[in-house]
Amino acid sequence: MKQIVFLSLLIFISCGSKSKKDESPLWDAHVSCALTFMNKYIEQSSTQNDIDEWVQSNDMTTASFRAEYQRIIADGWAKEPEMGLGFDPILNSQDCADKGYELDFVDDKTSCIHLKGKGEDQFKVVVKVIKKGDKCLVDGAGVVNMSSAAPLSIN
Repeated sequence: MKQIVFLSLLIFISCGSKSKKDESPLWDAHVSCALTFMNKYIEQSSTQNDIDEWVQSNDMTTASFRAEYQRIIADGWAKEPEMGLGFDPILNSQDCADKGYELDFVDDKTSCIHLKGKGEDQFKVVVKVIKKGDKCLVDGAGVVNMSSAAPLSIN
């Protein structure tokens, strides 16, 4: 009987605790990487500089992210020479949160980081971050390098 009570208590306590991802410094680094990249991207986009060049030279992203971004942009211009894609593939939207992004939640099933606009909850973006060596790098955002596992929607 004591064993049953002890096991029940142990299960009850463990169900109420945070997941290891919430407590992990590595997980914090993933969220920080996603937020830093996205907020710098928004800042860079607003300066009217060549955002494509910035993405291609960015060391916060993986090579596969940069290659997929370039492919998506090129395909957009090839299909629609006057307008291109008509939306931002990193944001998966035509508009963005002017004040930047903050953490909305982390999806434990996909390990994707969901961001929302600061004070503008209607702007949402999903970011995938991986650890490569000793660095956390953005490997997917919006529709760039994202699988169907991450729920995406155009804002």
